[in-house]
Amino acid sequence: MKRSFDIIYEDRYMLAVYKKGGLLTIGTERDPRHCLYHYVREYLNGKKQRVFIVHRLDKDTSGIVLFAKDIDTKEYLQSFFEEGTVDRYYECVVKERLPLDKDYEVVQYLCFDERSGMVYETRDRSKGKRAVTLFHTNSYSKHGTVLDIKILTGRRNQIRLALQKLQLTLIGDRKYSGDGNKAMLLNEYEIVFPPECDIRQKSFYCEPKWLKDEEQNNLKPKQL
Repeated sequence: MKRSFDIIYEDRYMLAVYKKGGLLTIGTERDPRHCLYHYVREYLNGKKQRVFIVHRLDKDTSGIVLFAKDIDTKEYLQSFFEEGTVDRYYECVVKERLPLDKDYEVVQYLCFDERSGMVYETRDRSKGKRAVTLFHTNSYSKHGTVLDIKILTGRRNQIRLALQKLQLTLIGDRKYSGDGNKAMLLNEYEIVFPPECDIRQKSFYCEPKWLKDEEQNNLKPKQL
């Protein structure tokens, strides 16, 4: 039977999979089964293994998601996310045509509103969580400009709020950009743990969808 996710890496302690856009990482009370966690749990239960989620992606964001097979591994991996020592790289497409080979840094303090389900920026640093997002203009596509992204913090909707602050329109982001495209063009393509992390494989990668490499575009998207 065809799985609802692609396996990027697996060993006895952890699993890295690729989540498609439009799929929740964790289900809701109304629909707890149609989500990545449920499908991964079915897969690992078939191998008589347990599953613990390490981090999440927004429903409409595609990309790499990590799972642990025991609680100790889950807590160990999450400790690096909490310390901010995990490098996370994304790509996206914005509607605006921007100059290429330009860098942008956005620092915000973000809050989540339970009633609306929206994240918003606050000037009160004591109430908000610090979010740092780095952008590099990589190339052009038929939809607009392709951006290479590195986040230094892992906050909910962080990239989408940073693009909003730059007054850029993320293709497919109805929530913050008001764009009506069916698919949101935001994808996490690499996760890298620091050298001191004691796991067998420290880097997890999938081929980017829109980024062009240095030879194709005379750019260095990893300048972030």
